[in-house]
Amino acid sequence: MHDQACELRSLIARRVSAAAEGSVKGRRCHTIAIAGGKGGVGKSVLAVNLAIALAKQGSQVGLFDASPHLGQVEMLCGISRYWNLSHVTRGGRRLEQVVQKGPAGVHILAGGSGLIQQDLVTSTQQQSLFASLQSFEENLDWLIVDGSGGTIEMVQRLAAAADELLILSTPEPTAIVEAYATVKSLARVAGGRLGVLVNQSDSHSQSQQILDRLQQASQSFLHLDLHRIGSIARDPHVVQSVHSRVPLIIQTPTCESAVAVDELAQRWNQTRWSVTGNQFFFRLWSHSELARAESFSTT
Repeated sequence: MHDQACELRSLIARRVSAAAEGSVKGRRCHTIAIAGGKGGVGKSVLAVNLAIALAKQGSQVGLFDASPHLGQVEMLCGISRYWNLSHVTRGGRRLEQVVQKGPAGVHILAGGSGLIQQDLVTSTQQQSLFASLQSFEENLDWLIVDGSGGTIEMVQRLAAAADELLILSTPEPTAIVEAYATVKSLARVAGGRLGVLVNQSDSHSQSQQILDRLQQASQSFLHLDLHRIGSIARDPHVVQSVHSRVPLIIQTPTCESAVAVDELAQRWNQTRWSVTGNQFFFRLWSHSELARAESFSTT
């Protein structure tokens, strides 16, 4: 059993090394994973609207729904479809058959938890899927990953694979505690790629106080500097957009929250840097395989 686990880890290490040798030095697609410790802080809503804002500014954008709650991103976009990535991992559909065109031309790929959980049936199927995912990613400028509702193990894999990780909190004390707990759990894998944003803020001063508290705690106990991304105000238009299944930035583009998301997208577009190394989906798969190998070695 131990020999088999060692052999599996060795195989994954060889694949990672081989891919690193052939990786593109200035790959095009920049990945932002959105996470947060507490439910209800607006992770999926932000993921959808940020993806649309980036697309409206002229970028090719993908939206990867890694949430185990199927259909959440699709519901927020006002679209529905039975097929998703979980059907591809099980051999029932091809990737191009499950990618949906969302608002502003955003390419939506749902059912991502199946990829993380490694439901792939055969190695041939695995190779075919990751070739398709590589092609999908190569055509994008941005890939926004919705990691809401996932286990800490799932979020850790997303954090390790993404170029940036954005952690959301609200002014609620429990949300702030959960946000710091998420920072703490991801400090080792994400390091300097961690950003925090206060959603549903009642005022600018309130959000700055929360960001300061999170920054001070991270510096004092984790020796980690967080990127303070900013805040989005509490806005009744958000609830209305969810109920109507029309994204906020489409339904009421001039409301306060929509303008804040649009400005956030503009800042990211202006400060975007050339990314290097392996693509997101390959790194996600590699970390999942290594986790499986470690799990296998302890059984």
